[in-house]
Amino acid sequence: MNLAGKVVVITGSGGGIGEACARRFTAEGARVVVTDIDPVGVERVSREIGSVGLAGDIGVEASVRAVADLARRTYGEIDVWFSNAGRSGPSQLGDIQDNARWEAAWGLHVMSHVYAAREVLPSMLARGDGYLLQTSSVIALAIESDKAAYTVTKHAALSLAEWLAVSYRRKGIKVSCFCPGPMATPMLLAGYPDENHPVRKRALSPSQVADLLVRAIDDERFLILDSPVGLDSWQSRITDYENWIDEQAARLPG
Repeated sequence: MNLAGKVVVITGSGGGIGEACARRFTAEGARVVVTDIDPVGVERVSREIGSVGLAGDIGVEASVRAVADLARRTYGEIDVWFSNAGRSGPSQLGDIQDNARWEAAWGLHVMSHVYAAREVLPSMLARGDGYLLQTSSVIALAIESDKAAYTVTKHAALSLAEWLAVSYRRKGIKVSCFCPGPMATPMLLAGYPDENHPVRKRALSPSQVADLLVRAIDDERFLILDSPVGLDSWQSRITDYENWIDEQAARLPG
């Protein structure tokens, strides 16, 4: 899909990857609606790209509906919904007791995608065209041993994207799942001060990721990766599952 002239909603676009994509997609000729839980970021990015935005928690269905309503009132029917918002959160090593953390992760990483699909699929199906782009994580193909809720919900996000693609591809709906690895943010760079560290060397900047996503959308690829890390882990797992479990367990403190 070419983004020129398309109406695009990007969640989590008050900063980071979402902001970079809002700018890049706008440069491609898309009409981008900005939404984020941070009202300051929403106001800044929407003003700077000459668009509209709405702050809200897209883990809440009413917020998703409000953003969709804004997009339709301003630009018309939505062509692309990019469910990008997510949060890693603090370490959860050995702890699966915190219900609030699980509920928040499930709402943000899974149900926000469900709410978006509910909201835009009817009109997309009526037109026989539309695009659901969802951000999961490289962890969806691997594991993050100290973050149980994050790992599980990112795996679920990938499964949901697979289901949507299988269910609606023959009806004209494009579905992509973006599984990014480490991002060259100030936090990551501070954590890896050695410029030659493998994590730092393979990390892309948000603007590089935005360029990658424009190309992937144009190609309508389902699985979008920005590094080989996830596939390497996934291939190791399906080749020798028991050994993969052993390797992951060996990385944890005794």
